[in-house]
Amino acid sequence: MASHPSVGTRSAVALTIAGAVLYFLSFLNFNLFALTWLCFVPVLLAVRETTVKRTLWLGTLFGAVTNAGGFYWIVHLIEEFGHLPFLVAVAGYLLLCTYQGFLLALALAFVRRAQRSLGLAPVWGLVIALPAVEFAYPLLFPSYIGNSQFRFTWITQVVDITGMTGLTILIALVNGAVYELFEARLQTRRIERLRLIVPAVAFVLCAIYGAMRLPSVDASVRTAARLNVGLVQTNIGAREKASDPDEFIRRHRQMSRELVAAHPEVELVIWPEAAYNRALHRDQKNVANEVTDGIGRPVLFGAVTYRESNESPGYQVFNSLLLASELGEVIGLYDKIELLAFGETLPLSGVFPFLGKMIGNGAWFTRGTSFEHLRLGDTSLLPMICYEDILPGLVRRLWRHDGPADVLVNVTNDSWYGDTHQPMIHLALASFRSIETRRALIRSTNTGISAIVDPAGHITHRTGQWTKETLVVAVPLIKDGSMTLYMRFGNVLAWVCLVLTIVGLYMSRSKVKPAGV
Repeated sequence: MASHPSVGTRSAVALTIAGAVLYFLSFLNFNLFALTWLCFVPVLLAVRETTVKRTLWLGTLFGAVTNAGGFYWIVHLIEEFGHLPFLVAVAGYLLLCTYQGFLLALALAFVRRAQRSLGLAPVWGLVIALPAVEFAYPLLFPSYIGNSQFRFTWITQVVDITGMTGLTILIALVNGAVYELFEARLQTRRIERLRLIVPAVAFVLCAIYGAMRLPSVDASVRTAARLNVGLVQTNIGAREKASDPDEFIRRHRQMSRELVAAHPEVELVIWPEAAYNRALHRDQKNVANEVTDGIGRPVLFGAVTYRESNESPGYQVFNSLLLASELGEVIGLYDKIELLAFGETLPLSGVFPFLGKMIGNGAWFTRGTSFEHLRLGDTSLLPMICYEDILPGLVRRLWRHDGPADVLVNVTNDSWYGDTHQPMIHLALASFRSIETRRALIRSTNTGISAIVDPAGHITHRTGQWTKETLVVAVPLIKDGSMTLYMRFGNVLAWVCLVLTIVGLYMSRSKVKPAGV
């Protein structure tokens, strides 16, 4: 096959940016989810017949612009809560976008290297590399390209078998098939039918599975036991609660009393992350005076807890979720395990403790070590705090350690994002935990969006964003101990893709180019 000249620099940059815009638009407006199935086509055209080095450069641009469209709220976060100048905030934003975007550069570089050295068509290279880097690349804010499809429920149901990797593979296949149509035309050759047939068959099979699976999931929800929960959303953000902690606690208690008075059927009241806005000693066994008096119901609430320590600075602090009985007795405690880098923990400070003492005087949160569910009577609740709800690996570890839960519960503070698209994106990312586990997700936030997600991944009830309101829902409990294939076997596909990527890189060291596949 004759070689064709690579795309000019200006055209390549334009195509790369166009693909990035398609990518992030599908997250900013989930009704545009179809754009994801095409977003890699322009950048694949941009790197066609070029060097791996140039591919890496264009891939970095692709990833940086993709992240820039989704993480624009970082500037507000750094400036408002980090108290840093605007230019510093912009610099931090650009650095984060470039780092996170480099994930996509690595995937595209592998695609191009495998094509040049092994004759592997982009459709197959992308299917191998994209899931591998999504799985292995360390991100400050993890996400998957398949999260963009959360409204496309016929397709997303496959996640209970494959995890998020299955959606990534399917999206890569379709992008590769569309690219094949363009490349065949540009190279004036016949279309390689296998490059279209495999993606088409995979897409149809996933859609059929979803269409068949949804009715059975809905049927299990209809016959499930229920837990009447009340969510309290005070609409007090991080800045306001810091300036007046007493008002923050008072409003939670007042709104909880009003909620129970209006809905006496409520069995559990849930407050968001750090709703009890004072440090609570871990030895305290009763919080009636601080939390439950006048409410008359069990309360699940976020709090900062502490205990004395022999190490500097003399105490340990935890981001915790506590379950208190209607009498105020603390009957359950969960500490956040996956701490946010630079916000709650300093990377590598566990290996080099002196780092934490040098930076922040050691005033970082301590990582939780318990993988136990919280239990209210005979109901088990799998707990998550803040962005732990976007980490499928953590949820599976909790599940595997303490067995199948009846329902998932997340408490978070999304006020850091301001009035942006990010609270909706966070909720969309979290909704996939319901599909993976086939359990409902209860999600309580301080400024929105609080919500209930059913075991099929549908958002059945939700509050507004930056609104003061309560939400009362009879949440389905799946008590049969059932376990999906994903929860049983984990992310097997991702490991396969990672191994294939490593093997492909090793094989591509030789410059022998076999016949195209």
